[in-house]
Amino acid sequence: MNVSSTITTVGDIMTKKAVTLGPDDTLATAAGLFEKYNYDGFPIVDGEGHLVGLLTAYDMVLQSAKVHLPAIFSFLRNSGGGTIDDAQLQSHFAKLQEIRISEIMNIDPLVVQADGKVDDLAKEFVEHHRVNPIPVVSHDKKLMGIVSRYDVIRFFNQQYLTEVLQSADHTGILQRLTRLDEKQDG
Repeated sequence: MNVSSTITTVGDIMTKKAVTLGPDDTLATAAGLFEKYNYDGFPIVDGEGHLVGLLTAYDMVLQSAKVHLPAIFSFLRNSGGGTIDDAQLQSHFAKLQEIRISEIMNIDPLVVQADGKVDDLAKEFVEHHRVNPIPVVSHDKKLMGIVSRYDVIRFFNQQYLTEVLQSADHTGILQRLTRLDEKQDG
């Protein structure tokens, strides 16, 4: 019997109350959330709570490297060591602040379902190096939560695993693990 597949599911380890963005939110709003929470990404949901995309720190850096950093560096180069045209720089930053999330989000992110196995989830993270976090959705794409590499790593902490097993009512497995611990200590 494969114990890891019977112990817990993605739903057992996911963060159920995910911080989300809407497609009409601005880049400024997203940047504020990245700074406030220090997360790697945020699911984008519509008014009914259905997943419509994902915005990751990778997406933000990619967008910045392609468009915004070159423009800022151009301002710096063209200043010739003198003063930067404040109006131009302010105009550029104002445009940045108004970019909508829908313009830069991943509209087809990797998703998992709550009943998926944790070991399959770990394989997804291995196969998709840039993906983090992964939205957890229902069959009709309604956001149920979010799961990150950190959630998988946390799974290896014995205290956390015990809490997950207790909350998922896996008392038989908990009893077997307790007996194994007693044998090792004995």
